[in-house]
Amino acid sequence: MLLVSMATAETFIDTFEPDLWARELSGFMDADGKPLKHNLKSMGYEGDILIRCDVEGETKTWGIERKTLTDALNSWMGKRLIRQVHDLSERVDYPLLFVIDEPAKRISNSPNNPYRKFASHIPNLESHLNRIAMEVCPVLRFRDEPTAIKQVKSLIKRIEAGDYQSVRLHTHRVSEPDEIVDFLMGIPKVGKKTAAEFKKNFASFPDLIDRVEEINPLVRAEPDRQTIRQFLTKDWQQEG
Repeated sequence: MLLVSMATAETFIDTFEPDLWARELSGFMDADGKPLKHNLKSMGYEGDILIRCDVEGETKTWGIERKTLTDALNSWMGKRLIRQVHDLSERVDYPLLFVIDEPAKRISNSPNNPYRKFASHIPNLESHLNRIAMEVCPVLRFRDEPTAIKQVKSLIKRIEAGDYQSVRLHTHRVSEPDEIVDFLMGIPKVGKKTAAEFKKNFASFPDLIDRVEEINPLVRAEPDRQTIRQFLTKDWQQEG
């Protein structure tokens, strides 16, 4: 298995995982130029990827059980999947189940393609995964291996930064309706920004009418200024 030394986190990859994971998450190689790996079970852990990090003076562990869609189908049909995630949840602080799609197998016409053999069972597997997500541990679905690796890299960064489980809720200030601005927006060629400037620079609507010639700095286009002046100074009786 692979040991990755980071600022505060150590990442281990199980012996049987693809070399791609070890190369992407560590970069450490053995004497033969192969990615370093470890046997997680001999270390007392379950899962396929293990992250260890000191958090506020206490060692915390994140364990990932990585399954391709075919692996998940086989484990589920062999009644091993639920036992595996239960064992993982008992040995690490934060268990995660990754299920990685295999788009190439979805379109392969090979008679030996296990995906085609078990494809009809996928709806039942997905129901089982939903139950695991609700009752045992989070289940994350990925379209391919590189996407899953990218997610683990992001997870490690958040752990090292102390941001794990700190999803922030951003509150958006909802402004109260401004009756005066809404009223002024009824003037032709006056939008919300211009209406707010009118409210700021004039004491009242009559004041705006009396000082209409002073709107030049507030309205950029001369045709718009003319339209506003005409509207504010026209004789309503003659209009009728």
